[in-house]
Amino acid sequence: MPSVTQWLKQLRLSRVCILCNHYHLGYEAVCINCHEYLTPIPSACLSCAEPLPMSDFMTCGTCIKKKPFVDYTFAPYRFEDPLRSLLHEFKYRHGLYLISFLAQLILKNLPEKAMQTECLIPVPMHTKRLRIRGFNQAAEIAKFVGNALNIPCEMNLCQKIIHTKPQAGLSAADRKKNLSNVFQVTSSEYTKITLIDDLLTTGNTVNELAKAFKQQGVTHVAVWCCARTAETY
Repeated sequence: MPSVTQWLKQLRLSRVCILCNHYHLGYEAVCINCHEYLTPIPSACLSCAEPLPMSDFMTCGTCIKKKPFVDYTFAPYRFEDPLRSLLHEFKYRHGLYLISFLAQLILKNLPEKAMQTECLIPVPMHTKRLRIRGFNQAAEIAKFVGNALNIPCEMNLCQKIIHTKPQAGLSAADRKKNLSNVFQVTSSEYTKITLIDDLLTTGNTVNELAKAFKQQGVTHVAVWCCARTAETY
């Protein structure tokens, strides 16, 4: 049976852009014109996606000093408005109609070499926070991306077993301490995995997950997300 998206493609029904309130014939919540207001990251560290001042560099100073457990990170846009507001709408106001738009931010920009992965794994939420929010935003994006790329999406290979304070507002040292030993990872046959999340801030969460997976025999951990908080260059 055709999906709603397939019916829309066949009928060419117009919809209203959430940003400019104009009708458009696209299939996402944001029109093509308003895509131009997103701020891309042209050059970034391959390990943590921190924006770099020029494309001559491949690794930031922080990752050179201490190599993270994450091997590759992809984040195409800066966490700035209007994308900041859209991500908040998605996460905190149940804006599930934005899933396609956010997933396409990854799909339309993903380098070919990044697709050499065996499975996608959403960054988990603790059950207490999941009950409050009602859904895991990383899982929704991961399922959409996995279906589009025909890559398995594994929902049960890791769990967050300790309910922690929100990372926002904590110092860098407290962020690391807040995430110590909070994840439980199940061993599997996968050796190359990709963690999926909506937003990357310090990278501490995905780095702790990558560490746990590598302790179980995984050899390569990538991270894909929609946006990254970053210094301005």
